[in-house]
Formats: sequence, C-alpha cells, structure tokens
Amino acid sequence: MKKNVKVREILGKECNIEDAILLREIIRNNLEDGIQLDFEGVNRVATTFLNCLLNDLITKYGRKYVFQQVDVRDFSRVVLGTTF
Repeated sequence: MKKNVKVREILGKECNIEDAILLREIIRNNLEDGIQLDFEGVNRVATTFLNCLLNDLITKYGRKYVFQQVDVRDFSRVVLGTTF
C-alpha cells in the first residue's frame, strides 16, 4: 500500500527548492513500497521544485519506475509533462 504524504503538512503552503531535498528523502525511503504525494492546499509549485525533487530519482531508477511508484496528486500533469 502506498504511503500518503500530505505535502502541505510537511512544507506549508509554499514550496521552496530547498524543501525538495527533504521531500526527496521521504520519497527515497518509501519508493519501493510506493508513495502518494498530495499537494492539495499548496498554492504554487515551481517546475524547478519538481525538477529538484524528481530528477535524481529518475536518473537513478528510470522515469517509468519512478512514476509507477510515485503518485503526484494535483500536479500529476505537470510532473508527467502533459500540461499546456
């Protein structure tokens, strides 16, 4: 069962690039079992935040595996590159 992480409870309403390091460690520690990142209530998430958050994991494990294990609620279209 995937671990549900409410990002707002950990980082607050605004996400800074430095916060991505903390969140990335939470993902890394739960990657094998799966994790859902719930961004509900977070005002804005910069693409640089998401890049810092996921780039190392994608490089190490591959995009397909990471996105099978990590579910990004409310910003999934941004993460998957399908937003306009």
